[in-house]
Formats: sequence, C-alpha cells, structure tokens
Amino acid sequence: MRFARFVLVVQAVIMIGFSLAYWLRPYEMANLNGMLLMETASVSHMRVYYGGLQLGLALFLLWAMQVPERARAALVMLVITMLALVAGRLGSLWLDGGELIGFDLASLVYRVCAALLAGVALLVIRERSADDPEANPAAELQPNRIRIDDEPPKPFRLGDGVAPVATTESEPGPFRRGDPDSPPTDMPQEPSGR
Repeated sequence: MRFARFVLVVQAVIMIGFSLAYWLRPYEMANLNGMLLMETASVSHMRVYYGGLQLGLALFLLWAMQVPERARAALVMLVITMLALVAGRLGSLWLDGGELIGFDLASLVYRVCAALLAGVALLVIRERSADDPEANPAAELQPNRIRIDDEPPKPFRLGDGVAPVATTESEPGPFRRGDPDSPPTDMPQEPSGR
C-alpha cells in the first residue's frame, strides 16, 4: 500500500502544480501547447477546464489514498485517464500529421510513465495477502471463534435439545387444537351459575 500511496501522492502533487500554473499563468501554459488566448473567455476556459479539472483529480487522489479500496479505484481511474490522454495525443498526431516536440513529447512520456506506475501499484495491491487487515478490511470484522470442545459440531435432529429441568411451579400444558376460547379438557371447568 505504501507504493500505491506514493504513486497517488506524486500524481496529486504534479496535478496541483499544473492546476496552479494554469490558473496563475494561463498565457504561458497556452503558449507551451502552441495556443494563443485571444479572448477573456478563452483565458477563463484555460483556468477552469485545465486548472480546475486537474485540481479536482488531485483532490480525489489525495482522498482515495486513505483507504485501500478507494486507492484501487483511484489507481484504475489514473490508468484509464492517462492512457486515454496518450491515445488522444497519438490519435491527434495521426489525424493531423503533426510531430511531437518540446512540451508535447514531455507530456506524452509523463503520461505513459504515470499510467505504468499506477498499473504496477494496482498489481502490487492485488497481490497482497488476504491476511493483512490493511489490505482486507473485512478480515477485521470476523469475530474470534472460541470453542469449548475440540469436537466437530454435530448435526441437529428434530427432538434433540436440552433435557427439561424439573420446577416446582406448574408449567403450561401442551398446545391443543380446537377453539382457543374453550378450556382444555384436563382442567376443571367452572360451574355455570345460571
């Protein structure tokens, strides 16, 4: 789990750094991508989409790294997101006939490495022992079973049970069929005075 947390923290820090860069320096970040921001709306779009989206993903990664089940989901999301961005970049090169230079090449290498690291961390988490309570939180919920005797449990048969204990008080009689308002036949009936 340490390696998975390390991968998630590193990715979150990188995403927060890019988020701040897109918020504070949108013109420079757009120029790295070969774009010109001509209108206020395009500057706002750069800050909101590129900055806000990366900040949201970074916060999700930081939240997810606290619990192993959430960390698995975050790693899967990271692998899928990074590979989708790599596929988008390669598809764009193929469709547009461009070439990888500078920031685009560094971005592609970073995303491939991030996807590989997240995939390795995901495999490491899956291979962990089921006995480890941190890896398997359901194991903590299992009650400790203490047996008085070492014999295996015997099957239950109808009629088995604890022998009745003699008491001084009269016990209720067995259930009888018939009208529930009529008294049982073995009990004395009250004389009717009318």
